[in-house]
Formats: sequence, C-alpha cells, structure tokens
Amino acid sequence: MTKHLVTRPTVDQEPFISELKAVGREVVLSPVFDIHFFEGANLDFSNVQAILITSANGVRAICQRSNDFNLPVYCVGDSSAQAARHAGFENVFSANGDVADLAELISSNLNPNEGRLLHPAASKLAGDLGGLLRVRGFHYQREILYEAKALESLNFSIIDQIKSNEIKEISFFSPRSSKIFLKLLKRAELEKELIECRAYCLSSAVAKHLEHIQGLEIMISDRPTRQSLLKLIASYK
Repeated sequence: MTKHLVTRPTVDQEPFISELKAVGREVVLSPVFDIHFFEGANLDFSNVQAILITSANGVRAICQRSNDFNLPVYCVGDSSAQAARHAGFENVFSANGDVADLAELISSNLNPNEGRLLHPAASKLAGDLGGLLRVRGFHYQREILYEAKALESLNFSIIDQIKSNEIKEISFFSPRSSKIFLKLLKRAELEKELIECRAYCLSSAVAKHLEHIQGLEIMISDRPTRQSLLKLIASYK
C-alpha cells in the first residue's frame, strides 16, 4: 500500500484522510502549520450583503464571533461550502475553483451598491480577492480572525520515514504549505531524500516552491479543488 503524507492542519484533515484511504493509501500525518483563532467581539453585519469564504477555517472563525446564519455565503470551493452548510448557513454558493472564480461568481450574482462583502480570513492570504472585487466596484472588507503558525520542525517519525524512502506521496493544498515544507525539509537536511517520491499540488502556485527538490516528481491538479486533487492521486497506483 502506498504511503501518503498529508501536510494539512489538523482541523482540515478530514474528509481528505478518509478519501485517501478509500483509494488505497496508507496515510501518515505531518501538518506544517497550525491554525490559531483570535478572540474578539462579535462581528458587525450591518450593511453586509454577503460573507466570503476562502477556507473552511473562515467558517470556523466566523462561528466563534457570531450566531447569525442568515446572510448568503459565497465560497471558493465545495469543501468550504460544505463547511458553511454544516455550520448552519442555508444560502451557500460555491465557485468550485480559486479566488478568480469566486470573484466572477460574486460579480454575476451580487450588486456592488447593495452592501459590504465581509471576508473572514487569515493574517496571510493566497491570492488577491479584495483587489479583484474592488476593481468591480464592490466594498470588500477583510476581517483577520485567525492565523496559520508554521511549525519549527518535522517530527522524528516523519524524518525517519523520509530517510528510509517509505513515504512515496505528499499532498499540498496551498503555496504556504509547500513553502514551509521545503523550509522544514532543508532544516532536517532531507532535500535530497525524496527520490522516487511524488508531490500532488492543488495548483502551479503550490508547486513552484517544490520545483528544485532533487528527484521529486511534481503533479498538479487540473482544478484547484480537493475533489480534483483526489482524482489525480487515485489515477496513480
């Protein structure tokens, strides 16, 4: 059975782990960053026409600051949309893509003159959703509700498994995760130990941090969605 390393934060590992097991992978876990939510006052939804979600963590963050589930929610992908529905939001839309797809979906469905767009987000973002919406005339407001804190090292078990060539696959969902993984790999002096290992990346932006790792085969998903990445992984035995 092929051993697959998941680098996602603990809160984001399911249902991906179960899906990997269903396609015949032995899963090992080594998050490269953890999610830390900020405490604070309840969110102000006055003059807000919609909530924008680019990560399931945005849903978790907003639920810690509000119990109002009446506003429509526009999500970057199906995973974040599923998280929004599970939290209690009923009017949920998915772009099933990246932030550019989300901006297009919002532009097609909403009027810039009908209120603010509230984006519960991390301290660092992938992509410029705000810029894409502002040029279309929308009032975009980003609320920083959490941060992704990079880990300082890979755990000893993962280091040993890389050295012994047990890990054959690694998945990456964000440019930040691949960048941190490369840093941790170099810190452990393992950058030459991934020969015959395959990296599955959600996008070319995710893959670019891994391009110079010797011997690593890089595969890029057709679409920036979990479902598309899983389909790519399942196509290899």
